[in-house]
Amino acid sequence: MMRPRRFWPIMAISLALLLILLTFPMRLALGLAGAADAGVAAREVRGSIWSGELADARLGAIPLGTVEAHLSPLALLTGQIELAFSRSDERTGALAGRLHASNPRGISHVDGVATLAGGLGVIPVDTLRFEDATLRFDRDGRCAEANGRMQVMVTAPIAGLDLSRGLSGSLSCVGGRAQAALASQSGMERLRFLFDGRGAYRAKFAIRVDDDPAMAAALATLGFRSGPGGFLLTTTGHF
Repeated sequence: MMRPRRFWPIMAISLALLLILLTFPMRLALGLAGAADAGVAAREVRGSIWSGELADARLGAIPLGTVEAHLSPLALLTGQIELAFSRSDERTGALAGRLHASNPRGISHVDGVATLAGGLGVIPVDTLRFEDATLRFDRDGRCAEANGRMQVMVTAPIAGLDLSRGLSGSLSCVGGRAQAALASQSGMERLRFLFDGRGAYRAKFAIRVDDDPAMAAALATLGFRSGPGGFLLTTTGHF
């Protein structure tokens, strides 16, 4: 049987550690976890690791807005840093998912709407919609896991081209990079872009044109080049 003199100091130390754990600032936790290396930034981080808020948060080039966040207790038990985040904004749309700051880094089970700052170079991509999307990369920036679906809205001002329903498709790992292979409902427009964990990307936007000189001229003005399968616009850059 434990002696009373030993019991109370142990209890006091345990309660003190529990109090520290329950009130540990989210800002410090993100710093220790290397969230910045995973591409996470915020104008301000408030609250504890169990009930925090990231104001004007960003994940690389993707603005998340102000999100509620908390660390996963189960992940902590295995030495992993996993942050669950959610946003319920009527103006920008709902968004929820998980951020992984431990290797492999990235996001998982993301559903909702986000915007892409700056688009994909000369390809005017505006809005992204995720459906149970997972994108995770190892320490070298190679794709470790990619699945789920993505939809993008392309705001191309081309007469006769209707992309109001966007282009959608699946996510996968190809040659060490994440790939989004997207197509419009008609299949006439296709967008394929590859990117790694360091933010470098290459995108190809292909449009088939059926004997429409006006549209062909408009596409050429925007930088598309004529080829066997239609018109192609290729761009590279860094998020």
